Amino acid sequence: MESAVASTGSGLRCSPNPMPKQQHERRSARVGFVSQLRPRAVRCRRSPHPDARAYAAVVVGAKGGEAGGVGVERKRLAVFVSGGGSNFRAIHEAALGGEVNGDVVALVTDKPGCGGAEHARGNGIPVVVFPKSKSAPEGVSTDELLNALRELRVDFVLLAGYLKLIPVELVQEYPKSILNIHPSLLPAFGGKGYYGLKVHKAVIASGARYSGPTVHFVDEHYDTGSTLAQRVVPVLANDTPEQLAARVLHEEHQVYVEAVAALCDDRIVWREDGVPLIRRQTNPDEYT
Repeated sequence: MESAVASTGSGLRCSPNPMPKQQHERRSARVGFVSQLRPRAVRCRRSPHPDARAYAAVVVGAKGGEAGGVGVERKRLAVFVSGGGSNFRAIHEAALGGEVNGDVVALVTDKPGCGGAEHARGNGIPVVVFPKSKSAPEGVSTDELLNALRELRVDFVLLAGYLKLIPVELVQEYPKSILNIHPSLLPAFGGKGYYGLKVHKAVIASGARYSGPTVHFVDEHYDTGSTLAQRVVPVLANDTPEQLAARVLHEEHQVYVEAVAALCDDRIVWREDGVPLIRRQTNPDEYT
């Protein structure tokens, strides 16, 4: 079945960059990309998506002793947003500027008119509306979403202010390959209903002296996946939720870009107890 994926520009062009061969290959899926400027179907040949990714010890380069970066294949990223998408913009700009060894190849949203979707269209990034709803009848099903990501050969999924719970099927398709950014120091002030200003209001009301963003891997529940990185910001005595939100957001952009850069450089390693760590780019024996 072909799913409708909205984009702008002259269409999507897929580079012939094959993924590694796997023991079990899935059947090829087809996704139609609809251009607003000139409606036409564009089909991409799908390479098999890895069933699992190795996050064991990072191979240290013979020159310079760096972990990841040099010689690492450029990754393909799908970003999910529901609002303005400031973290999405930060990641996209970092990718364009060479700070992140990857490319944003799709923007997924439940709100096709949001600022993040508009930014994607303005930069020629295909926009996938998910899920289908009364307010977004052009949306796709979970199976169609997965087919679209496979067609685009997406390596990693990044949630950047996406307010819907991610389907279990997507989590299973991308094990240890989906990141999220949350505006509090998880596990505090996380879970269903904690988003946007609601988080900062709760932090201030609790009397907490510190807050900050958390980058974590995504599992089947809200904000319960393994923590990858955090930044601490002070909660001032006379803070309003808006003031605290602005202070946390400033740190969000930086810590998320750094985490995504490490992910794309294959610098994420997993401790025996299941805790993910980030190797420093300049010294693979140290962690951030």
